[in-house]
Amino acid sequence: MKRKFVKRLAAGIFATVLMAGALTGCGSKAVENTVAQDEAVEETTAPETAEPEASTEDTGEAQTDEAAIAEGEVTTVYAATGGSPKPFTFVNDSNELTGHNIELTKAVFDKLPQYKLEIEVTDFASIFAGLDSDRYQIGVNNFAKNEQRKEKYLFTDPIFANEYVAIFAKDNKKAETIESWDDLAGLKTISQAGINITTALENYNTANPDNPIVIEYSESDLVLQIQDVEAGKYDFVLMDKPMFEYYQNEFNFNVTGITISNDVSKDLMEEPYSYLIVSAGNDQLVDDINKALKEVIEEGISKEINEKWFGSDYSPSYE
Repeated sequence: MKRKFVKRLAAGIFATVLMAGALTGCGSKAVENTVAQDEAVEETTAPETAEPEASTEDTGEAQTDEAAIAEGEVTTVYAATGGSPKPFTFVNDSNELTGHNIELTKAVFDKLPQYKLEIEVTDFASIFAGLDSDRYQIGVNNFAKNEQRKEKYLFTDPIFANEYVAIFAKDNKKAETIESWDDLAGLKTISQAGINITTALENYNTANPDNPIVIEYSESDLVLQIQDVEAGKYDFVLMDKPMFEYYQNEFNFNVTGITISNDVSKDLMEEPYSYLIVSAGNDQLVDDINKALKEVIEEGISKEINEKWFGSDYSPSYE
């Protein structure tokens, strides 16, 4: 573990998730939530010594070692989320941080009593700044993997199998087919700076300066973005398919979600998955998370969380 980790001994271990910080953009607000999870403590008894005349110094050392083994060692891990988009991570009406990514991360750490998890809510850009400085060890925000991120951060095994769709108003003829980026050229969209969708759009514009896709940068939440497409303010918006289905079931927008071609999809995401991002140098943390994540998936816990939020199971397969 790196220097930002805080280690301490505890006879009874509580896994507490602290959410603090101001949500910026997406109409967010400050969050406070604490979840406690009792963990069992393994009792270990040192073997009796065959030498009855042990010195006081030796006895003291033996007692200290025994106490350390019995009580265990706990490492505090700090995770950060932007608190959007819903339903992956968001603040509910009770001012509690929740969502698919949040519940799944907690389920993973329920299986890791050697760690104490604390989740903080911050603005999206600060997640990366915090990972760079190791203020945060984990980023929890339905992250896709790309080359730039792989150069700086570690990734866990996939936590979610993803797809993307292009959202158009129902009367937009462009909604008939999206075979390539050229089909979107000259159209206007809305997107958040720094996310993989925006990066892919920017990369296309750099390669095609004479016929770019018009990007308006915004921190507005995805419900408002869909509404703006529905109203004709923008031609389209790119979005995770499970997320769009969630919003469409809730709001019944007068829009169409078109599954995009493989060529466009590969530019949006190197692999069709999302991950937890881990700050550089914390390889043991990644190994421990992966072991627990596999158990969460194999035991059906991930499936339950997915079906709760999406109505379908988007758990990755390890077969």
